[in-house]
Amino acid sequence: MVRRAVAIPKAAKNSFVPPSQRKQVFLPEFVISLVRTPFLSPRYAQFRVPLNFNKLDLRDYLQNLYGVGVVSVRSYIEQQPITRMTRDGRNIGPWRRPQAQKRMTVELREPFVYPEEPKDLSPWEKSSWDAGEKWQRKMQKKQQDGPNAAEQPDTDLRKAYEEQAKELKKNTEEWRPTWKVLGLDFAHKEVARTGKSSPVPKWLSKS
Repeated sequence: MVRRAVAIPKAAKNSFVPPSQRKQVFLPEFVISLVRTPFLSPRYAQFRVPLNFNKLDLRDYLQNLYGVGVVSVRSYIEQQPITRMTRDGRNIGPWRRPQAQKRMTVELREPFVYPEEPKDLSPWEKSSWDAGEKWQRKMQKKQQDGPNAAEQPDTDLRKAYEEQAKELKKNTEEWRPTWKVLGLDFAHKEVARTGKSSPVPKWLSKS
């Protein structure tokens, strides 16, 4: 049996090129966070790094990626306090220690001043974030107060419904269902008259 020679695809040809002649692209598989440290001088910067990171890794990372010269690096591992594994906030469950955090303080060749904190946080939707956190704390407090606290009626929502009902009774605004607000009442009229659904209008089919 004679085997035919198979042409090597272009993707496989690159495997025969020496690594030194290839275009190598390395993407980091870790996350490094710069910590705001106003108590340190401009010559020092602190980072939160993975536990398997060493001083040489951080020095090469800053030098090759950002062009930041490093004089020395100091590192320490911060152990987290022992807590209980709990889901309902009652502090009941087995004891555990969360994963430790590793920090590295770098002495820089050139001073670096951390930028000032922005005063206007509206571009980052801080108001909606605070509202979500407030709602979560409220629900957690309900669950901690008693086993059936979450089943109690929402007083704020009831007050909003009550105010809306008063406005409707005064005839200051007309209540309309969603299909009327969107202009879809034609379908209901057609079904009531012929018993068959009418075709979708052009403006709705294009969207």
